[in-house]
Amino acid sequence: MAEHMQQQIVQALQTTLKLAGTAAQDRVRVDGLDLLPVDNCPALELTVGDESVAPITNGKAGVATQQRELQIEVACLVAGSRDYRPRAAELLAQVEEALGSRRPTVLDGLLARRPRLLGTRPQLDGQGAQAVYAIRSMWMFRYFTAEGAPRGPANP
Repeated sequence: MAEHMQQQIVQALQTTLKLAGTAAQDRVRVDGLDLLPVDNCPALELTVGDESVAPITNGKAGVATQQRELQIEVACLVAGSRDYRPRAAELLAQVEEALGSRRPTVLDGLLARRPRLLGTRPQLDGQGAQAVYAIRSMWMFRYFTAEGAPRGPANP
């Protein structure tokens, strides 16, 4: 049985970013609850956020098609006391290129369109003797499901 579309999107995003050839390479984790060791940087961390759901049609047999917009934060994490801002900005540029590209990705078929960047926020975190600097970017992923059928996409 397929997983909820939210989970399918998160897994596809993680795979897309691992395959994108960013400076983070395959260091892309989801909802990290523990501190990231600084020797694992640069890295990308995905944090699943809020989702809005709105019916957009009455659908077939009275089952509405739902437009869903899932927000996911992609944090670009770098460590070290020198050149942290330019390195994090470069990693952010690589993420934007990967998600905004017209090249096929594993997200195709799940989303109504490419993910949309909503904003970014820099953040400096002290972690012992070495600092971790992050640029957090918020992305919106739009997709459609039939009401009561969250495991697969629907065509509106």
